[in-house]
Amino acid sequence: MTLEQLAAQSGVAADKIVAYTKAGLLPCKDAHANFSADDQYWLDMVNCFLENGSSVEDLKDLMPLCEQCATN
Repeated sequence: MTLEQLAAQSGVAADKIVAYTKAGLLPCKDAHANFSADDQYWLDMVNCFLENGSSVEDLKDLMPLCEQCATN
């Protein structure tokens, strides 16, 4: 799906998704590529952490570990 489609489905503004992608918080590392259902799952997880008080800086360390655990 496109960035705009992901934004519409997730309720997260496209500019925030781009920022999260650039920060390395989503498996898709290119904000202009097509996003998958997996990317939407990770975006939902990022939003959950942020809504519960984590910062983007906190997640820069945490999300790669989560991705690594998910692939093992």
